Amino acid sequence: MIIIRKVIAKALNLIQPGMKVSLGGGSNVAQLVNAIAASNLAVDLCSPAEATRQLANQLGLPITAQPFKKIDLAFDGCDSLDSQLNALKSNGGIHTLEKSFAARANRYLILAPLQRLKASLDPQIPLTLEVVALNAQIIQAAAQQLGLSAKIRLAQVVAGYARTPLGNLLIDCYPTNDWRQLPQIEHQLARLNGVVGTSYFEKIVTEAILFDSDEEIHLIERNNN
Repeated sequence: MIIIRKVIAKALNLIQPGMKVSLGGGSNVAQLVNAIAASNLAVDLCSPAEATRQLANQLGLPITAQPFKKIDLAFDGCDSLDSQLNALKSNGGIHTLEKSFAARANRYLILAPLQRLKASLDPQIPLTLEVVALNAQIIQAAAQQLGLSAKIRLAQVVAGYARTPLGNLLIDCYPTNDWRQLPQIEHQLARLNGVVGTSYFEKIVTEAILFDSDEEIHLIERNNN
């Protein structure tokens, strides 16, 4: 794990006493959890990520799995980010829950390495669909008909399929060349019966706090025009 003190200090500086803060998953957010605990900030915390909640509990931070009605700041990571701050958040497999928290946030901030920001989204990162198991094969076939390589995600430890916190399956979809048609593809797949959510975060991220190999900070805000 890369220690990102400057990024965490910047994120921590945005948090004011009394705020309602959402903390997503991943190692960068984990560092922020540790910083919040060390600062003794009086804030209300929620998180869609079980590992984040477990860490907070270990550090003595009260945290809930239920999103607040209104969230002041939400911090999260991502797997790929484009120049308009659209994101793919696929690997963690909890994007449906993360979107629910993000929708309630005044500001939704990504903490990530600068290399994850590109002009367009990285085709090596899949569009991941959370799907009801009963319809998984039908949805997989529909994705393949759109020219995607689509596979139901396998579990890492047990012999079987990966399951989300909601008990659903995940289908990872990769393009042949690039993600230029991602908005249209995502729109078609999201409408299919049995698709619970997708890992494409379009016009949801408001800001990104990115860091390079020298740990220099790069602040980017979404252009709403």
